[in-house]
Amino acid sequence: MTGASSSKNLGSLDWLAALKRLAIAGDPAVLVTVSSVKGSTPREAGTKMVVTAEDFHGTIGGGHLEYRCLEIARDILRDEPDGRMRQLESFPLGPTLGQCCGGHAEVLFEAVAVEDVEGFAPDPHALLVTPLASGEGTMYLRAPFAGEEIEGSPRIATEAGREVLIQRIGDRHPQVFLFGAGHVGQAVVRALEPLPFAVRWIDSRAELFPKEWPANVRLEVTDKPDLQVEAAEANALYLVMTHSHQLDLEICERVLRRGDFTYLGLIGSETKRARFGRRLRIKGVTREAVDRMTCPIGIPGITGKHPAEIAASVSAQLLVACERVSAAQRSPREEEPGATDKSLLRRPGTGKTA
Repeated sequence: MTGASSSKNLGSLDWLAALKRLAIAGDPAVLVTVSSVKGSTPREAGTKMVVTAEDFHGTIGGGHLEYRCLEIARDILRDEPDGRMRQLESFPLGPTLGQCCGGHAEVLFEAVAVEDVEGFAPDPHALLVTPLASGEGTMYLRAPFAGEEIEGSPRIATEAGREVLIQRIGDRHPQVFLFGAGHVGQAVVRALEPLPFAVRWIDSRAELFPKEWPANVRLEVTDKPDLQVEAAEANALYLVMTHSHQLDLEICERVLRRGDFTYLGLIGSETKRARFGRRLRIKGVTREAVDRMTCPIGIPGITGKHPAEIAASVSAQLLVACERVSAAQRSPREEEPGATDKSLLRRPGTGKTA
């Protein structure tokens, strides 16, 4: 099972895997990176696209910006197919480029050789350092310096007397713990495939899992699904939709007692929520904790009960929850991570049932 891609051959590979495959095959490629942005732009800083003479993998947002970047990358491939050409281009996204975003993007173009990337591996703790000028050495990995910030957007800095682009080589995607491999669970997995989540899909019934699953999904077959809650990182997101209401309750109790979650969604109706709320309170879970549980799941205004409709609505809700955490981290005036916006994370009046 593969995700959407502009390339016929590279499928759902990330940029590094795609670049390695091309380099090993001897197919020249240019790595295109949005190095910095100001104002409104189609994609954020750090977005990458791999370009060959006849194809490309990934997208930096489409439109005239992407079209122009494809042209520049292919000019580099034509003029210096065996070189390590680098150039930094600046694009005001206004009428001259045929885009009305109004922002500004700087884009780095790098012709990459196999020896440049053969030893690289995605590592969220490593930094990729790329000299911006040609003839100043190849890109390389290094560990963060003491006290160096590795979160956030790529940045341009001076290192060893050279101007370089510094960025993380691997992303730490938010964890989604999905309990239940029924029809809705399978639809959710399909909906999350192209999205920036690391999904752990958990059920006791191995026969329900498909023969193929997306690259961002890890399967867990266990007789004790509720114990998987302890394996989650802080600020994980949880979706609970098992075949058993008792198991749903046990999982929700464990998540609520942990407390360090971004989102807890329980499939079901308002009636199920009320029943679970009473039982959790009897078990000693605080009212404040129970109030953080989202049930019914999905964003307001989408009332369809087809698995694909539920999956689309829940996927949007997960994105909203993560964006709220990001906004809170950017500004101390925002709500604390894990706080819920009831207008977006609650769906009163609907009746989705497990």
